[in-house]
Amino acid sequence: MLSTLHGPFPLSPAEKLKKSAVPRQYKLTFQENTSMKKMLLVITVVLVGSLAASAAPVVFNFSFDGFCDNMTTHRYTPGTGFPKKFLAGIHHIGSAPNCGAIDSFVGGFQHGNPAAVAPNVTPVNDYSDPIEGLYGVPYSLQYLVHEPNALHPACVWANYFSNGNANYLFINGTCTPFAGAAPQKGTGLSSTVKR
Repeated sequence: MLSTLHGPFPLSPAEKLKKSAVPRQYKLTFQENTSMKKMLLVITVVLVGSLAASAAPVVFNFSFDGFCDNMTTHRYTPGTGFPKKFLAGIHHIGSAPNCGAIDSFVGGFQHGNPAAVAPNVTPVNDYSDPIEGLYGVPYSLQYLVHEPNALHPACVWANYFSNGNANYLFINGTCTPFAGAAPQKGTGLSSTVKR
């Protein structure tokens, strides 16, 4: 009877089925397991932080060179999964000596632009400005403004108006970005708004 025993303590069925998830030659120590957990935590924190940073709006404030007015704007995303293509801001309008005396809320979208259409660069921020309609003038205004980037480092813009029949290029030019939210006084005597 003693010859049938395989050892001093026979293995139970549960112990026979227990196998390590890590092969014997790659047996991890407690410290290696802890290091992997720490690395996973660090990667998770970095990913969450990068998602939060990508949700922050892009501020783009600029003055129209040679004119009295400027815009303080931002490009944002309405939520996860959407690109930062939505625009909102304020067009600070007025004529010297009252530059920036009137504010008009603007909104729109960033999109591509054919090279043949002023400001002849892509992408553009397409701002819709309701200022004319607010004062009873039968025009709508669209500003196409290019944010400087590595491919095209100049700030350029074009102002289109519509009388209900067609869109017309009114004026275009260069612009100067500025930091901060406070309106900057322009150097021109008039604004870019059609009168």
